[in-house]
Amino acid sequence: MDMKRVVTLTFSPNGTTARVADAIAQGIGAPERLDLDRTAFDSRWTGETLRAGDVAVIALPVYYGRLPKLMVEFFRYIKAEGIPAVLAVTYGNREYEDALLELKNESLEHGFIPVAAGAFVAHHCMAGKLAEGRPNGDDLDQARELGEKAAALLAGLDRLEGLDLSVKGNFPYVPGSDLPVGPATDRSKCTNCGLCQRNCPVQAINPLDFAEVDGWRCLFCTRCIHSCPAGAKFISMPAMREKLVILDNMMAAPKANELFLI
Repeated sequence: MDMKRVVTLTFSPNGTTARVADAIAQGIGAPERLDLDRTAFDSRWTGETLRAGDVAVIALPVYYGRLPKLMVEFFRYIKAEGIPAVLAVTYGNREYEDALLELKNESLEHGFIPVAAGAFVAHHCMAGKLAEGRPNGDDLDQARELGEKAAALLAGLDRLEGLDLSVKGNFPYVPGSDLPVGPATDRSKCTNCGLCQRNCPVQAINPLDFAEVDGWRCLFCTRCIHSCPAGAKFISMPAMREKLVILDNMMAAPKANELFLI
């Protein structure tokens, strides 16, 4: 296969998933590159038609063992037919459970043919110390190596039909979270700058009252917490905070990334 362009499709509220996708794309090393960051709410209303010679890198974070609840929007307006893809999920050193299998199935449904995949450890978006500093240099080297191996594999193939990438996971998938969640706001600190509302990937924050969060829409990606210049957003639920402390202690041992090839 003659690889002419690598196209990254990412959802990365806090930037770690995008770094992994970038490293994979570097490893593939196609002469052209197009980055389609699907994080911002408005970005999922634009699209691209992928063409022969394209290789996709599709990367998303894991929440509660599943992909974010926006896959219909994520792939909306992306046209692909038989396009090879390298898949990646990032998770906070706990478990990625069924997310990689879910991404494989979603990509197949939307016209991609997975040829390689990886589950990469990244800083947990809620637990402060869990997997802090990851992906690190070694993680990104592994991501680049995955891209290189996928490119070498594709260079030796004339046809993609019949390929079936095996990844970890079970179907039916784990339930994920069906409870309303969301950060709280310290009104004494909030300056009403509106950055949280503008940055929210699912527009869960009320544009007329930035302290009000729609817990049914919120992914709890914590982008608003990490990006608030005044430190006004925080996790308020005592049970959640206690669980995160336990998670920090139980899952402190660093996990290895897992890579899969045809």
